[in-house]
Amino acid sequence: MQLHPLISLGVVAGLSACATASVPQRGPEPTVGPSQTVSYRGTAFQTKLLPGRPGKALTAQGAVAVPGLSVAVAPFGMDQGQMAKDVARIACERAEGRFNARALGRFVAGAWVFEGGCA
Repeated sequence: MQLHPLISLGVVAGLSACATASVPQRGPEPTVGPSQTVSYRGTAFQTKLLPGRPGKALTAQGAVAVPGLSVAVAPFGMDQGQMAKDVARIACERAEGRFNARALGRFVAGAWVFEGGCA
């Protein structure tokens, strides 16, 4: 089966446009600094941005690496992951970063840690 050359060119151009459109634009790197207090829903939480290994995000194709700084937030209970993620987002934005809501969190001794959560 032979394809018309213009159709082939259109398919290639369309695929390359999809590949370049999915590359996120990088902004300035977030600032690693001392712990910060974030007030959320009337409660004060301690937050810290930390360099570390990339995190993970779940996709339809499986787990993928999420590069960026880790965001640790405390004190929280194990059942407060969504609230912890909201506080982590605020801490990341204060450090001039972009929070990746797809970054998986893990609960460690009263704190939630989102590895690769802030880029």
